[in-house]
Amino acid sequence: MYERKGFPIVNKGSLKKIALTHSLRCDSKQFEAQFIEYQKMLDNEDFFYLGELLPKPLIKGIQPFYIEGTEGVPVINTLSIQQMRINTEACRYISEEDFESISVNRKLKKNDVLLTLDGGTSIGKPVLFQLEGDYTVDSHVAILRPVGISSLALVYLLASPLGQMHFSKAESGASGQTSVTEEDLRRFKFPQKTLLKLERASEILDTLQIRLQQEKAAIDKKIDTAWIDFIKKIT
Repeated sequence: MYERKGFPIVNKGSLKKIALTHSLRCDSKQFEAQFIEYQKMLDNEDFFYLGELLPKPLIKGIQPFYIEGTEGVPVINTLSIQQMRINTEACRYISEEDFESISVNRKLKKNDVLLTLDGGTSIGKPVLFQLEGDYTVDSHVAILRPVGISSLALVYLLASPLGQMHFSKAESGASGQTSVTEEDLRRFKFPQKTLLKLERASEILDTLQIRLQQEKAAIDKKIDTAWIDFIKKIT
């Protein structure tokens, strides 16, 4: 195998190994070293499928009929979800009447987990929904309501390097139009010991993330002030 910047140029697989997978995919990505090593690790210990934590079908939004302005109900899309946060300024809007006509399951509740499942580089972005007011999602965002694990822990599991590795392996489709199916998502495998440690580790990391975000906001404000002072001095 020859590699450049971590990506194999030539890779070897086998029909026997392909037959062991549920997807039966034979593209070279399936035989990258990181995936093979991860599977070897799971072969020697207990693991669980992500689907075990998602007993109900995933809910995806419908393609909305957007209105101009911001007088209606916000629709969260792939651009709205960035770095495990929801940027409401990137939302578009539907009318109150259209919102009332959609199913109750598509109306967001606090602690829903939102996840992008298609759109190329937008795939695999999770976020915890905790906003006030009425919101829904478009057809590129799925709503997950886990059982047996907190919503916060699920978000951090999906956002972790282990979770993102699964998205990379499961992604399929034409360039620019790739997606991850619900079936693939449900078959993401993680070590059983991960589940036992996940809740506490997620709480610690979330507390740290919040503190760092506050510090970053303070630094950004100081930088903006410095630029304002600079402009005043030269004009």
